[in-house]
Amino acid sequence: MPSSSSSSPARVLAAPFLSAVLLLSACGSTEPETLTCETEAECPPLSRCISRGCVANSPPVAAIALPSGELQAHVLHALEGSASDPDAGDSVASFGWAFRVVEAPCDPPVVAGTGPVAAVRFACPGRYEVTLTAVDAMGAQGTKVAEVAVAPYTGPALVVAGSDVALDHACTLVPLKCGLVSLASLSAIAPGSAPGEVSFTWTVEPPPDRPLDGTRRVTFLPGAAVPAPSVSIETDGTSISGDWIFRVAGRDAAGLLGTASMRVSALNRPPVVTGTAPSSVNHVFVPGSLPWGTFSAAGEVLVSVSDPDGDPLVQRSVQFRHTGDGPNGVFDGVDQGTKLTFTVLVPYDATGDALHLIGGPGLERFVELGVSDVNGARTSATWTISVGNRPPVHAATPAPYTVDHFYDPASLSYRAIAPLSSWSDPDGDPLFAAPGSPGFDPDGDPLCSLAVSDGGFARAECALAFLGVPAVQQFTGARTVTQRVQDPFGAAAPAVQASFTIGNRPPSISSTATHQVSASCNESGACCQGPVSECTRFWASAEAGSSLVPPRWSDPDGDPLSIQVAASGAVTPVQPLVCTPATCALQLGLGIVNVCGSTSTSHSTVITDGLASASGTLTVERRCP
Repeated sequence: MPSSSSSSPARVLAAPFLSAVLLLSACGSTEPETLTCETEAECPPLSRCISRGCVANSPPVAAIALPSGELQAHVLHALEGSASDPDAGDSVASFGWAFRVVEAPCDPPVVAGTGPVAAVRFACPGRYEVTLTAVDAMGAQGTKVAEVAVAPYTGPALVVAGSDVALDHACTLVPLKCGLVSLASLSAIAPGSAPGEVSFTWTVEPPPDRPLDGTRRVTFLPGAAVPAPSVSIETDGTSISGDWIFRVAGRDAAGLLGTASMRVSALNRPPVVTGTAPSSVNHVFVPGSLPWGTFSAAGEVLVSVSDPDGDPLVQRSVQFRHTGDGPNGVFDGVDQGTKLTFTVLVPYDATGDALHLIGGPGLERFVELGVSDVNGARTSATWTISVGNRPPVHAATPAPYTVDHFYDPASLSYRAIAPLSSWSDPDGDPLFAAPGSPGFDPDGDPLCSLAVSDGGFARAECALAFLGVPAVQQFTGARTVTQRVQDPFGAAAPAVQASFTIGNRPPSISSTATHQVSASCNESGACCQGPVSECTRFWASAEAGSSLVPPRWSDPDGDPLSIQVAASGAVTPVQPLVCTPATCALQLGLGIVNVCGSTSTSHSTVITDGLASASGTLTVERRCP
């Protein structure tokens, strides 16, 4: 008998993601490590936790076993699906049977049961297609399709039952009752027998998992001993769906004449789960709980659960699944009936931790709500949860102003710090200069970089290396800069410009203009004052030597100075002199000079920081002790 199949063999795969495994396989990589787990909530979608490892779910392999021998019309046949093979650690949760006419003059049978055995009777000979869909507990399914040939009935038509009946069911809440939407009509005849010669008795065979008990009842009206009774099937809110087989036995005076059966299928529609999740939820940054802080977000999914048949709903479950959010990431929530509230927590103690909240590789958060009705039909819905980011906001930029610079002897550089703009972040995120550039446009001042304080204040930090020659004129002046400020997730747009001027304060000559030098002298014996008979002093010869003039120059910015002092007489300053104000001692070269008590020379002095200058006179007085 020909058959075809669309099912796939079951495979067990231990991996965090099936798609990741396929990608690694395509690239020729080695087998990935198994994702460990304690509960299924820690595993990716469509996977289970088995032996503390996440195992990817594989669909079951559906299998149809047909009765041995020839299939005949008007005979109740049992088709078996129990040989369907689920993957390891799984089970087949339901079996769906469907029949389609390939070539036959009547309608195909209808099977409402979800069990492994389909009790079916073909109303006429012909060819039919049988489809079995095996569904596991995670909703994965495998399908088997087989074509069967049904031969004409060859036995005597002694007792014939009516056609199968398929009816919806409905439930009421007060009191809680479930039943067929209308009475099912049964009928039986005995062809070839005279009216009144045959008596009929009806019995019922409920679905295998629907036994008759105090909560589940079948009633024949007006009774079970008539050829065509009406039947009601009713439960006290318990399961009702499936194929109810009604068998009739015909008896005449000689005893049992024959039997027949018909099926009443109580149909079931699965629950309906709907919901609305936010497109994204805002986060906030809470500083201080870790070295830097914690990102936090919260939201809710509005949900509605109903059943079109009014069935009681059972086995409601909610899963909050998350991957790629770091070893300490938290995604949890509470089922509050009409809404599912959730919370996201991501520690932030390193720059890369921001990717565990937004945009990281393999990052997923989703909420799954599943619910079953009492008849075993299950429906689930999944909502993806996204966390959003609001970029930094420019608050204010000061009007153009001037900021003084200063000289940093430790780094041997001219420096200036200019406050720029104030910024805020709607999420309270830390702010800093955008990476990849100094924070300004590429054509801006190469001497300046951007820094952002914890309070959201941006500042320009400018520096120029001192190369031994006063060059403050290359550092000062007006500047217009472009600020690019970002939070851990991205830069503010658009960029903001700010203007400022780096100023310069001129140097000055501060101390007394006279420098006294006591030198060793050799007296000549000649009188240099008064008549020879009344000499009061003698000429002396001051020897050659040197002297150090202490620092007497200053600069408010601490800039290195270039000092030029003119030579005069026997005094020759060592030229040129470049120094910082605190170290600007002037070395003097002293030649031999005749001294009558003392002698002095004047030296014109000019100092400059490269942009501004000051001038004065230095008097050097030499005397013999």
